[in-house]
Parts: sequence; C-alpha cells; structure tokens
Amino acid sequence: MTVKIDIDLKSGFLQGLKRELLDSLSVEERAIIEVSTGEMGNKPDAVKLGWLKMRTKESWTKQRYTKALARTMTKLRDAVAQAEADKKD
Repeated sequence: MTVKIDIDLKSGFLQGLKRELLDSLSVEERAIIEVSTGEMGNKPDAVKLGWLKMRTKESWTKQRYTKALARTMTKLRDAVAQAEADKKD
C-alpha cells in the first residue's frame, strides 16, 4: 500500500532538505513531519493526534508523538550533516 504524504518544505530547516532525504523516511516518520509542519503545525495536539491516527491507523499519545518527532528530527539532522560532509569530500 502506498500512502501519499505532502510535506510542507517551507517550514524551518525542512526548506534545505532534498526530496531523497524525505523519501528515505518511513511512512510513520513522514506522517510525523507532515503533522508537525505547515498548517497542521499550528493545530492543537488533539487534532494532530487524531490526524496521525487517521493517517497511520494506530493510536497516538502526546508522549509517543513527542518522542517520535524528536527521533525523526534527529534522523533528518544526521542525514543532512552526512550529506553536507559527503558534498565537501
């Protein structure tokens, strides 16, 4: 099953990311990024959690969302750092 996820690349450091880095994320990680950026980023947590449940077909708590977001952002930062290091070599 393919899930289409639109990510607002205008939000924060996501602007500088290449599509390949976002494509390397799991469906859950892409959903986390999508819900935390753009128009969804300004919604209350309850709306975000409901949207995540609808998108991933799993239950979400604020704690799970917060941890998953931190983990995903760290993964993206590391990928960007690696891409920059590879570019310099």
